[in-house]
Amino acid sequence: MILNPEIFKAYDIRGIYGKDFDEDFAFKLGQTLVKYINKRRFLVGHDNRQFSEELAQVLAKGITSVGADVEFIGLTSTPLFNFALKKLGVNGGVMLTASHLGQQYGGFKVFGENGVIVGLDSGLEKIKVILTENKNFEVSRYGGKLIKQDRQKLIDSYTDFIIKKSSWNVRDSNAVRVKIEPQATIADELETLLKKTGIKIINEQYDISFCFDDDADRIYIFNPTAEQISSEYITGLLAQESVKFWTKPKVVYDWRFSRGVLEKFKERGTKAIRSKNGRAFMRENMAKYDADLGAELSGHIYFKEANYNEMPFMVMLRLLKIIKKSGKNINELIEPFRSWFNSGEINIAKHETLNMEQVFRKLKEKYREGKIDELDGIMVEYPDWWFNLRSSNTEAVLRLVVEAKNKNLLDEKVAEIRGLL
Repeated sequence: MILNPEIFKAYDIRGIYGKDFDEDFAFKLGQTLVKYINKRRFLVGHDNRQFSEELAQVLAKGITSVGADVEFIGLTSTPLFNFALKKLGVNGGVMLTASHLGQQYGGFKVFGENGVIVGLDSGLEKIKVILTENKNFEVSRYGGKLIKQDRQKLIDSYTDFIIKKSSWNVRDSNAVRVKIEPQATIADELETLLKKTGIKIINEQYDISFCFDDDADRIYIFNPTAEQISSEYITGLLAQESVKFWTKPKVVYDWRFSRGVLEKFKERGTKAIRSKNGRAFMRENMAKYDADLGAELSGHIYFKEANYNEMPFMVMLRLLKIIKKSGKNINELIEPFRSWFNSGEINIAKHETLNMEQVFRKLKEKYREGKIDELDGIMVEYPDWWFNLRSSNTEAVLRLVVEAKNKNLLDEKVAEIRGLL
C-alpha cells in the first residue's frame, strides 16, 4: 500500500494518485471507515477524473468486504452527493474528488452521520493512525451489499428542491442572458435543471457567466467583460431582503470578507458571524448559530436549506431572480459593497523551509501598532487598511488578502508585505 501521511488535510484527504496513495489505500480506507464510524450504510460517489470511478469501486469493495452496505451513486457533484446523503439517510459516505486541484490529484471527502464532515479534529487523525499501522481487517463471511442508485431519480429530486427553494418561476426564464461554462461532472445535473427552469444558455453578449470547479461545490461568477465577481459581494446580494428568501438572515462569513460588505451587514441589521476559512469550520459555525447563509472567498457558498452545505445552482437561480427584479446589471448591484479597494486572494508559493512562526513574529513586530488577531493565520487591522496572511489547507501556498480605503494605499501595502515575505 502506498501512503504518504501528508495527504491527510484539515478536512479531507488529497494527494497525487500513484505517488501519494494507490488502490490498496482506497480499499483499506473503506474498511477503516466501517470500523471507525461503526455504521452499516455508506454512500459512495466520484467526480470526473479519469481514475476516480475505479477508485470509488475499490473503496466500495473495501466497505462491503467487512460487512457494510454501499449506496453507489457514481458520477456526481459534491452538492448532489450531500443532498443524497440526507435524502437516503445513510450513516456516512465518501466523495472521491480533489476539488479544484490538478487532474493528477485524487482525494476523498469523508462524511459521518447527518453529513457531518470528518476532519482531522473530528476523526480523520484517528483514521490516519489506523491506516498508517496497516492492520489487516477480518473479512465478513457474507459481505455487504453494493446497491446502485437511480442517479437520474436523485438528480430530479435535487433539481426540484433547488427550484422550489429559489422560488423560481418560468416567467424568470431568460430575463437575464446567461452563459455557463461546460463542466463534465455536472453535465446531467445542469441539463436537467435547465430543462425544468427554461433557462437557455448563450455564449456571446451575455449579462452574467457562471462556472464551477471539478466537483462543482465552488461557483465562480463573471460580469460581461469576464471580470470575476468575488463571493463576498455575491453573499452581500443574497443576504439582502429584496427577493424575500428570508427576513433577516444570519450569515457566517470568511473573516477575510471586505469591510465594505461587513459595513452593509451592519447597516441592515444582518447578524454576521466570522469563521475560520474551510468548509468544515464554516459548516460547524453555521450549525452552531443556526445561520441561514455562509460563504468563503474561495467560491463556497452554503445554505441552511442544504443542510449547511454548498449548493451553487441555488446561488445561480437566486442571483438571476435578484437581477431580474432589480432591473440592474451585476456591476450596478455589487457597487454599494465595493467601498474599499481589495487585492483579492494573492497566492504566494511556500518554500519547504519556510518557518511560519518566524514569519508571523516578523509581521507582528512590523505591524505591532495595529490590531492583531490569529484566528486563522494572522490578521492585522488599521483604521484605513488591513491584511490577512494564512497557509492554504490544500496547497503549498500562502494566501494573502489586503484591503485599503484607497488604491494608492492598497498598492503600497501589497508591495510592502510581499517584500517582507
